[in-house]
Amino acid sequence: MNTEAFLAAQFAKPLTHRVTITYESGATKTHDTRGKAQAENYALGECRKIGRDLIDRTTGETVRVASVTVGRL
Repeated sequence: MNTEAFLAAQFAKPLTHRVTITYESGATKTHDTRGKAQAENYALGECRKIGRDLIDRTTGETVRVASVTVGRL
């Protein structure tokens, strides 16, 4: 299988899980994945940010992650 065919097959898979990041301000951000393992891996990285002051890339304001959840779509 060549690279283009592999990538096409991967992108054809349906999105099945959603990681939701909730900030103390009440704002949320979501990230959809194609499997439970991918979602848990992404959530693990986001969980490390809970309780830390971060700079939001879109607004430049300081935000704090309150919680990270993984759910099915």
